[in-house]
Amino acid sequence: MTELIVDAAEPIALIGGADLGPEHLNILQTLTQTFVAADSGADHLRRAGIIPKAVIGDFDSLSAAARTEFAPQLHHLLEQDTTDLEKALSCVSAPVLIGAGFLGGRLDHSFASFNALARSSRKRLILLSDTECCFLSPSTQWDIELPEGTPFAILPMTDVRATTNGLVWDMDDMALSPVGRVSSSNKTKAPIVTVRVTGAAIVTLPIGMLQAATAVVRAE
Repeated sequence: MTELIVDAAEPIALIGGADLGPEHLNILQTLTQTFVAADSGADHLRRAGIIPKAVIGDFDSLSAAARTEFAPQLHHLLEQDTTDLEKALSCVSAPVLIGAGFLGGRLDHSFASFNALARSSRKRLILLSDTECCFLSPSTQWDIELPEGTPFAILPMTDVRATTNGLVWDMDDMALSPVGRVSSSNKTKAPIVTVRVTGAAIVTLPIGMLQAATAVVRAE
């Protein structure tokens, strides 16, 4: 069993080594003071003057400067069967985890992060891109309060069925598939959107809706 390294009562910000959006760290610092770095994500924190609770990974991309500065926080996981994000997820616990620095850059790394997100139902994970936040749709019916006209997408990671109320193009038990129909470029037409998805699907929203996304993920 993997050792639990950080167990927090507040959200944990997970920082990866891919490029960060210009406001990611500022946004995260308004939500939590608990930061965990996945491998070279520690270099982002070192440059920003943020001390992580832990640095977790195989350290194949961690700089010598970060190794020295954060030596007491290093937790070296040698196995090569999982990504840096998966390693970090396996060692932390919190009401919600918000990851930045995992999307963007290399396409295969981003896809691996979406794969980890699709399998993260027990971890309550949200990932940030430069402009959006995304999370795994809860397995039961859920509501979210958003301004009218908010972009809203449901991206299936396997064959799923989706029902919505409150979107411009609502769905009624619609079949979605990663090799078939997806629900991209939709938007809200009502202040409260109700969603039911059976199967693994990722919901994307503008990054300005992060607090609304967090409320959904924490409530599951």
